Amino acid sequence: MKNKNLGIILLLAMFLGLIWGANHHIQGSQYPDYTSFSSGRYGISLLHDTLQHMHYPVSLLYRPVQEAADVNDAVFIIQPTNPRPNEKMIEDILNWVQRGGRLIYLENRHPSTIAQMLGDEHYTTVGSLRLYQLGMGQVMTGRADVITNANLMENYFYGESIVYVLNHWNPERIFFAEYYHGFHRASSTFEQMPLWLRLVAIQIIIGTMVLVWHLGKRFGSPIPLYEEIEREENEQVLALARLYKQTKK
Repeated sequence: MKNKNLGIILLLAMFLGLIWGANHHIQGSQYPDYTSFSSGRYGISLLHDTLQHMHYPVSLLYRPVQEAADVNDAVFIIQPTNPRPNEKMIEDILNWVQRGGRLIYLENRHPSTIAQMLGDEHYTTVGSLRLYQLGMGQVMTGRADVITNANLMENYFYGESIVYVLNHWNPERIFFAEYYHGFHRASSTFEQMPLWLRLVAIQIIIGTMVLVWHLGKRFGSPIPLYEEIEREENEQVLALARLYKQTKK
């Protein structure tokens, strides 16, 4: 009977976890285009999740690049809109690159803001992407559409090209800079976990809650505890004395 109840609890935990995962997938298609959260046609979740599954040190960035990323890191900025980097912001980012940072800046605007500042010389090409050497760092630019979920499903050339470049860079961390899509908050450890690990964590939490609830009910309702009144040693003598007094004897 106990094993049967435990099996029911585990099945319930898995069921609730799957519901959470399905809901997460539905919500993923409702995120803005070109974000690593979005599983829609123009989202970037396929590239983000694939790099995670390949055990690259992928995280999300919710602060400006030059403030949060180290020069040994690589950062993706894909179709930035909120805020859209102005000339001063681009200069700050490029100063970070010159100190050794590696940047992949993809924007459908042609030419992109950063390509205009870098010019049309001193770059190598990877398909339609340009790779610039800038000081001690490097910048890759090109159109954001080439790495959307829909395009990578049809043609994985640019996915392989980015992996090749990342392997050459060998960064300590790889950031998808969601700061430039309006997500201006600190990232938590839980959010940086891979989706499968978050799903397992949710299942464990739900299973633990159900198990505690089940064990709490197993012994029935709580029985009130009555305190025993401590008797005095001479209370019988005193009671007899009071009785004699009342009868005036």
